[in-house]
Amino acid sequence: MKISSLTLTLMTCLLLLNCSNASQDSTLGSALSPNKVPQERTSLRQLADCEDYRRSFTNSITRQLLDQGLLRVMPMMMEMEVSSDVAVSTDANSVPTGITGTNLQETTVDEPDLVKTMNDGTMLVLQEEKLHILRAFPPTEMSLLASLSIGVPAEKMFLDESLQKVVILATSYGYVAARNLPTPDQRGATLSLQIGGSANTEVIFVDISDRTKPEIINRWLLQGSLLDGRRPLNNRIQLAIQVPLQLPNSIQNDLLLQKKLGEYYEAKFENNPDQDLSEMELEIEALVELAVSKQDMAEILPKALQLSDIASQEIPWLSCDEISEPDLTLNSLGMTLLVSFESDGSNYQTSAVLNNAWQIYGSSKHLYLIQGSSGWWWNAEQSDQTAIWQLDWQSGHPIYEGSGLVDGQVLNSFSLSEYEGHLRVATTERPNSPMIPVEDIREVIEPSQSLNHLFVFKLADKENSELEQVGSVLNLAPGERVQSARFVSDRGYLVTFRQVDPLFTFDLSTPAKPTLEGELKIPGFSNYMHPVGETHLLTVGPAGDDDGLSGEWQAQLFDVSDLTNPEQVDTLIPSKLKGGRAYSEAGWDHHAFTYDPRSRLLVTPIQGYGKNWESQFSGFSVIEVGPELTSLTERGWIEHEGKLSSDCEPSLNEESSPCKFWNLKSQPRRSLLMADNLSDYLYTISNTAVQTHQADNFSEKLAEVNYP
Repeated sequence: MKISSLTLTLMTCLLLLNCSNASQDSTLGSALSPNKVPQERTSLRQLADCEDYRRSFTNSITRQLLDQGLLRVMPMMMEMEVSSDVAVSTDANSVPTGITGTNLQETTVDEPDLVKTMNDGTMLVLQEEKLHILRAFPPTEMSLLASLSIGVPAEKMFLDESLQKVVILATSYGYVAARNLPTPDQRGATLSLQIGGSANTEVIFVDISDRTKPEIINRWLLQGSLLDGRRPLNNRIQLAIQVPLQLPNSIQNDLLLQKKLGEYYEAKFENNPDQDLSEMELEIEALVELAVSKQDMAEILPKALQLSDIASQEIPWLSCDEISEPDLTLNSLGMTLLVSFESDGSNYQTSAVLNNAWQIYGSSKHLYLIQGSSGWWWNAEQSDQTAIWQLDWQSGHPIYEGSGLVDGQVLNSFSLSEYEGHLRVATTERPNSPMIPVEDIREVIEPSQSLNHLFVFKLADKENSELEQVGSVLNLAPGERVQSARFVSDRGYLVTFRQVDPLFTFDLSTPAKPTLEGELKIPGFSNYMHPVGETHLLTVGPAGDDDGLSGEWQAQLFDVSDLTNPEQVDTLIPSKLKGGRAYSEAGWDHHAFTYDPRSRLLVTPIQGYGKNWESQFSGFSVIEVGPELTSLTERGWIEHEGKLSSDCEPSLNEESSPCKFWNLKSQPRRSLLMADNLSDYLYTISNTAVQTHQADNFSEKLAEVNYP
């Protein structure tokens, strides 16, 4: 495909003559998009019945087989055990006046995390296969109230304080494993729970009205792996679950089909890849259609089991007419199952979209499903794009409203932001994707080159089901990619990286004319950006120099009051980290980032090694932001003594290459602050213990609780 002379001129100017760093003309398409999918092809159509699903399913299977993309589904089960340890009771007369909660992208949308707090000072911590309940306030009397064994490695949880309920989410991988579930007739009998899929999601509902005796009141085992969950304020919990496409036995056991596929693959990949295979493809399509026609489609819909101490039963989970499909050929990898429910598991609703969503983003009004083209079953000429589906979830369960396409791929949920009727999206577009033909653009752009974009869409509504692009800033930072993004009201911030960190600032006050206002280049880059007031950004990420990354970890403070002239106010590498190699969970999970505006303390978990591997450290860095937002000051380091493992080959046990390493069981994870009328208190949480210190003095622990 030939690119237009206009696009060629733009690319030549941009990349060869270096006349501009970004194009802000929203009428121009991306320079790297030779073959875009029409916008309307993302629209969802609800399937009528199981015969309609059979048609869609047959097409998906055929595309997958012809592309040698066989997926086999392995059944799976998980271990369950319920127990609790009772400790002391809470003191209702001593409660904190303030608590830092889960660090949320949107203040009106709750997110699951492994630590949650309650207004009375109760702390909930997930650790391996247990839920720990602590009396965390007053800090000097911190104690363990109870530990509840849930039987599976827990990932994160929601807390409904008004109903005194905790919803624990876990994902389990592997083959079939039996669990002991006593029945009324046969105590101790082994019950095989078989749910198809490479991963299953377990949802455990816990009543904590009695803090000393938490009780599991409901439990689901769902087919598919957990993508993520969100809960809009005062509304139902929403889970997005990835369910892989299942190959029915009628296909797996069809010997003639297997024979024809073998001949097809040999011809396509080994003998003559340029020969005409159309007749063989038609023959395979006919065999697939015949095999699927023998399949009861209801049997291969996602399964769910409701578990109890005495029995398990299959839940009527999803019907064919609750499934929607886009017109795009992207449903080959399975479906995204949407499950909404109350905090006790009641009144659940399900629906599904035949896609393979990679990310979700939730605003107060909408849930968005996001899927990039590198996961689609595209033809070889497809450009690098991302599909976005907008769903209204204000009534409780998401309802499809509209969809759109954007050039490039999003990094994470922070690459999207809804504000005053518009959706802002930041992407990185990669020309070296195998989906993108580069023959026509090789003269002006290297295959490894990438470009970054910012788009503004008008939200879909009842009259218009399209996410309509109204503005854009295109072709930022050639050869780099987005490392972090943040949108704050009518402002936008992007960080890209190759050797130095450009911080881009945008004015988004006029959605149809977003503008790049400023740029600041400094070594290293920011993994996460956190707004401090309306004028500053507090960031964390790898430190670096003019030659690239140094291996250290740093915090940075930026003054963005003047978008045209962003300034680095201060940068700080904690003294313990200087010259060494460090990493922090806050770099990939914003829940590990804690900033308290009251005390102006920044707390992050960090693990690392000394410059010559002579020392190892595991704990929390504490940094204070100056009262006028003019400085960063190191306040201290809180050690969480890690457990070292020395299991390694003797040949590696040398002075120059010691084999000792940190056991993840001691990993520092989260932090939070509580306050009373006199002081602020800092709580640090690892996988082995919770410590508390006075926020202005870290020299002495006030209390420590080790998990049983």
